[in-house]
Amino acid sequence: MNKLLSPFYPFLQKARFAKFIMLFNKAKKHPLEENKILMFTTARGKLGGNLAAIKKYIEENEIDCKVNTFTSVDMPDEATVAYEMATSRFILVDDFEPLVYVLKLRENQHLVQVWHAMGAFKKFGYSRKSAEKNSLTHKNYTEAIVSSPEIAKIYAEAFSIDESRIKPVGVPRTDLLFDEAYRKKIVKRLYEKQPKLKGKKICLFAPTFRGNNVNDAHYPSAFMNVEKLADALGREWAVIIKYHPFIKNIPDIPENVADRVFDFGDEREINDILFITDVLVTDYSSVIFENAILNNPSVLYAPDLTEYNGERGFYFDYDAYSCGQVVEKQEQLAEAVKNAENHTDKLERFKKRFVSCCDGGSSRRFVEEILGKKA
Repeated sequence: MNKLLSPFYPFLQKARFAKFIMLFNKAKKHPLEENKILMFTTARGKLGGNLAAIKKYIEENEIDCKVNTFTSVDMPDEATVAYEMATSRFILVDDFEPLVYVLKLRENQHLVQVWHAMGAFKKFGYSRKSAEKNSLTHKNYTEAIVSSPEIAKIYAEAFSIDESRIKPVGVPRTDLLFDEAYRKKIVKRLYEKQPKLKGKKICLFAPTFRGNNVNDAHYPSAFMNVEKLADALGREWAVIIKYHPFIKNIPDIPENVADRVFDFGDEREINDILFITDVLVTDYSSVIFENAILNNPSVLYAPDLTEYNGERGFYFDYDAYSCGQVVEKQEQLAEAVKNAENHTDKLERFKKRFVSCCDGGSSRRFVEEILGKKA
């Protein structure tokens, strides 16, 4: 933002939602309901991720709570949203939500950020040099959750809140990774979906997008030749491709490798594919953290590492995010995949730093430590 306008940024944010602020403050006249929780998300069409995991735990354990969910596809009118927000003791969000940042919360009211990503990889929020420091964004969270105590300070910086508000309870959506019944169901479904995967070692290629947003998101075609990768890996391997949902320029799979290269872009949850993955290949995606929880090895393939690092930046040295090898040329990729190992000291250090609280009990800890409820 223009430096001359920067001091006025909070006023501009409030002006944008002036009507809603008025409705919210009017609704404060009603009592705050101790057991009421509002899950509010406009980033996704339906409830998912951490919010869905928390709701599932509350329902399955019959926790004494009234849970309302507002998403982009079932959002009521402004007056209803304002009333529910003003009377809910807990407001849970899982992404960037401009509407909540302009609100002055009530005494004993909680605005909890259960952030959709995990770990600490690409810099975000106020960690980025380009961030508008005078913004109200993120600053009124009463709590935010993280996957490990070691990265609490990073999230405090990114949200510009005191570190005491960062709670290392883990990431609720990762509880499914420890659910054996769920794992068996997903593995069965995926092999039925694509029987040619049976008996193969599986390399999951899951790069993130380049560009600023959904409108210009892409993955450079020059970075990956799946035919060459499949041939270099050999016939004992299969390759599953899962691009970021923003990426639309997905190349066709050549016919001569169509029996061992498969596009799983229609799978909503990449975590499900991790159950059948032997080696993950990604670049700057937070899927590396979920992958490590399952003790799967990974290879980081980043042909544009120097450029990307200069534009975005990482919290740690890039090499620290790989439990295996960092590769910048495709000619080296297949060999790195074939040599990847999961039982390494590097993987254990990685898990301790980034996902030590993700042990299958994150939803329980959230409910007990943040909501103050017992099953």
